[in-house]
Order: sequence, then structure tokens, then C-alpha cells
Amino acid sequence: MSISLRYYSSSTSYVKLTDLVTSVEWSGETTQASRTCEVSLNNTVNGATKAVDVEVGKDIRFYVDGTEVFRGVIFNTEIASDGSFSFTAYDYNHYLTKNSDSIKFVKQKASQIIRTICKKFDIPYGDIDDTGYVIPKLILRNKTIYDMITIALTETRKKTGRVFMLGNEGGKLVLHEKKSQVKRLIIKDGSNLLSANYSESIEDLRNSVRLTGKSGEESKGVTVSDSDSIKKYGLMREKDHESEKSDAQLKPIANALLKELNKVAKESSVEALGDKSIISGKMVQVSEKMTGVSGGFYVITDSHTFDPNGLHSMDLTVSKTLELNELEYEPPEEPAKVTAGTAMSIDGSKIKGISYTTGYIATAYAPSLGGINGSGTGLTASSTKVVEGRTIAVDPNVIPLGSVVAVYVPSANEYSGLYLAEDTGGAIKNKKIDIAVVASKARAFGVKNVQVSILERGKGRADARSKAAKWASIESKWKQKLAASAESGSAAMDKAASVVRLARSFKGSIRYVFGSKNIAGGTGDCSGFTNYVFKKAIGKDIGSGTSAQIRKGSQVSKVNARAGDLVFFQGTYRSGVSHVGIVTRPGFCVSLASSGCKEHSYTTGYWGSHYMEIRRVI
Repeated sequence: MSISLRYYSSSTSYVKLTDLVTSVEWSGETTQASRTCEVSLNNTVNGATKAVDVEVGKDIRFYVDGTEVFRGVIFNTEIASDGSFSFTAYDYNHYLTKNSDSIKFVKQKASQIIRTICKKFDIPYGDIDDTGYVIPKLILRNKTIYDMITIALTETRKKTGRVFMLGNEGGKLVLHEKKSQVKRLIIKDGSNLLSANYSESIEDLRNSVRLTGKSGEESKGVTVSDSDSIKKYGLMREKDHESEKSDAQLKPIANALLKELNKVAKESSVEALGDKSIISGKMVQVSEKMTGVSGGFYVITDSHTFDPNGLHSMDLTVSKTLELNELEYEPPEEPAKVTAGTAMSIDGSKIKGISYTTGYIATAYAPSLGGINGSGTGLTASSTKVVEGRTIAVDPNVIPLGSVVAVYVPSANEYSGLYLAEDTGGAIKNKKIDIAVVASKARAFGVKNVQVSILERGKGRADARSKAAKWASIESKWKQKLAASAESGSAAMDKAASVVRLARSFKGSIRYVFGSKNIAGGTGDCSGFTNYVFKKAIGKDIGSGTSAQIRKGSQVSKVNARAGDLVFFQGTYRSGVSHVGIVTRPGFCVSLASSGCKEHSYTTGYWGSHYMEIRRVI
């Protein structure tokens, strides 16, 4: 095996660095946008003079046995007084993580979206396989273009089952469909296998989940369990509280959480003689008796090490399933609108802090038309005067009289707003309400599907009378509270987006040095990284060290985690809290560790097995 390394000082002029090389590490991951090349040189001619000026922003190309395996750009360099020199380069797909924008795509395939993005950002591209599925609409705001592409490919995979993987060949972005790999490298004892490792852990396994909601934290709530897992490993239960959700809403959440947590953490890795064709996403056949690592595996991470003497070895993390970077599409939240008049438009899916319950139906009534209050007195069951736009009739067993209720009427938004539960009637049972309206509109109202949120639970007829007497101030208070909540929620989301955007911009571009806080200079440790990001992005000081940062904010459950939260890990190099990252999306975070600054899962693999807790500081 022979290697060759070229450094391009311009687009056409290059210098061969091969004779200066002491080692080259070429690596990649299935969940990362680009591949990495880390090079160490003895960059001196006499111990006092630099042999070659190597600058950031310049290109390098790396060849193995005459074949180009890497072409990329130098992002970091470091030199010592004895001439020891190192640099880190990434292939051109790294720029996908360095650019963000807001773009709307309508009726386009993922392959078309990728071409559009490449043209918009002047990114050279080669073969782009046709992804087939036409995505109806994607509104992508304040996202890196890598995340945009990932969302489009995730939507395609969900609808078609087809897997497409990004790559970079000859400096051009490519997209190829992942198909069955017939020929696999065989790695086995007594041949090309150097070592193997296999680990299992149930440290963070949970085989039972109990969630409580609106009925109170000490209520029965919803519990889902895996009896087989409990029998095998013993009962290990996760308990969370969702104060705004009903048991019916909690059930699917509990099932999803159980599915996520009820897993034995397994990790397999092998070290073998190098083969340049084996990179992340490929499959290998492994046979090792002691560890039991045997069968066909996907390569999740690969790290190839070369030295000038021709030695080439590779470290592979392998898995029975292919782990890909996936991002679920979430339609952006629209600004909440508050209209004048009593029936303020409140869309619970858009205003932070309101959790609506579906399944309600509504009709309308007016005292002059008979039915409820048909005597003509216009008095409610609470002995208050019926007021259009304020009064609703309810089943007191479902919505107590005196409750302040937000009603959302999707098909007739003029009736959406805040109401007082002050009336009832024989036909008003279960999840049915009657809205008091002017007589001219009552007959035309019909029966409508509505959503309901009890903002303040009532205490009965006397409470309803008290609130009716001062309804104007009560309504004004809630409008202000909801408006402030919406503004606060929007501001928090903006801040979180800024934190995540800055955190992601450092992926692959800074080096871990324990105790260092020089993030701007390219080095730091985990807590130095998180502290720098929060200060730089939103001016917030979260303290130094994981022990200080874990005392900030408030703890939230995995199921409630959102972008911008801090996620903590334990037992990585010491007992107790020992590592921290920034949540970027459900199940994933960015952190700076010995392997560099990367976006990774905090629920599976190594980090999943060391998960500790999540805290909200924004």
C-alpha cells in the first residue's frame, strides 16, 4: 500500500506533503454530512524552519494506491515549536452544515430539492439519484441546508422505504440509493481481524412507563409495561408528569416512550487490516468467537489509519441495523393572532401554554328561541344573565360551572374565544357544549366539531356568579396572560434556534482539550463549549463546569425535551455528572468530546448508556 498527500495552495498549484507525513486518519459516520481527514506532519527541515506553509481554507487531496479517496478543505491547523504539525480537513459536504436559510418547497422530490439547494449555494454536484416521491410541501425556516436535505430524505424514506445516502466524489455532492450489497468484506479471526469488542448494558433500560396528567401527579394516570422484559431484567419504571394532558392523550406518548427506553444498549466494534472500500454505510461480514460478534453488519463509523511505512488499519463501529441521520418534518408555527371583541381567536396548536382537547361538539342557543332558558327570563342555571360571546352551557361533570374555558372552532373562527361555563341543560351531556349567540345566528350554527381547554377550573354556581360579575377584568387578565405566553414562547423558540444554529456550526471544526475554554480559538471541553455557545448566541451565562451547569434551569423529561435544552451524561470518565451537550432535536444533541464536536443520539449507543438528565435553561 502506498499513500500520497497533495496540498493545493491555489486551484492548480499543489505541493506533495507525502514525505512529511507521520500519520493520516480518514474517517466518517453514517449520521454526519461529511468525511474527515486528520493529518500529522513533521513540518520542518532543520528543527527550526517550517518546511511548508499550510493554511486553513486550502484544499488537500489524499490518495491510496493511486486512487483518490478524499478531497476537501482544511479547517484547523496546529503547530508546535519542534515542527510537529497537524491539520483537520473535511470534504465539501461540510459546507452543508455551515449555511442556513429559510426556504419553501412545494411539490418537489428530495432529489429536486437537493439540486435547488446546490444551485442556490453554489455547491458543485454530480450524480443525484431520482428519489421518486413528490413531497407535497416543506416550509423550512432557519435550518442548515444539511438539515433541509435530511428532512426531505426522511420524508421520502417514511413514504417509500427507500434509503438514499449523501456522499462527495471528486469534490462534488452525490446522492445514491442504498441497495442490497452482494459482495462484503469478510473480517475473521486468524486472517484480517486484529481485535473485537462487544458491550451490553441495561443501565438506562426502562421496561415500564407511568405518566400522569390533568388528574394530578399522584393519580393513577397511564402505565404501560413490557412483562417479558420485566421478567427478564426486573422492573425498571420511568415516571413523568404532563399536567395539561388527559389520560387518552398520555397513552400514545407512554407507548412511544416505552418503545424508546425498553432497549438493551449494545455496541460492537472491530479493528482490522485496512481496506479503503470499507466506509460508513457499507456492510461487512464478521466472525469472532470470543465476543460473539458474528454475521452481517452495517458500518456505522469508520476510522482508517495510515502511516508512511505502508501500514493501514481500520476501526469500525458496526450494527445489525443501519443508523441514519433522520429529521422529522414539523410544520412551522404561525404567529398567534388576537382579534378585537369578546371572541378572541385562540388556536391552541399555535399559542404556547394551551393544550386543547379534541372530541367535543358544539351547538348554539339563544333564550328567545326557546330550549334552554326558553321561559324568556334569560337566566342560566347559575342564576346569571345569558350573555352572547361569554356564556356556554356545559355538563358540570366534565366542565365544572364557573370554569374559564377556551374554545377553538376550526370551521367558524369567529366563535373561537374565551367563555364562562355558567349554564347547563338536559341535552348537554359529556363532551357537548352549547354556545350562547345572538338569535339571528343560532339556527345557522348547526353542529360543529370544536376543541376545548379549561384554563381555570370552576367551583360551582356561586363561582360562576362571581366571575360573571367581573367577567371583563377576568377576560382581560387571560388575554394578557395568553398574549404574554405566546410572546414568551416565541422569544424562547427564537433563542433556542440561535443556540442550536451556533452549536451546529462548530461540528467537526473544534478540538477537545480538557479544561480549555478557547472555543473561538478552536479548542475546549464539553462545558466550555456549552457555556460559550449560550453566551455568544443569547448572552446567557450558564456557568463553568458540568457540576455548575446541571444546577441551572429546571429538569424536564426526555419526552418533553426540546431544542436548546442541556442534556447531561454521567460516568464517562468519573462518577456522577461528567459530560454535557445541547439538544438539537428529540433524541439528538451536539457536544464536544474526545472524538470532536459532533451531533449524536443521547438515547442510544454509548451516550444513551450514560444519559443522566435534561434541563431547560431558556
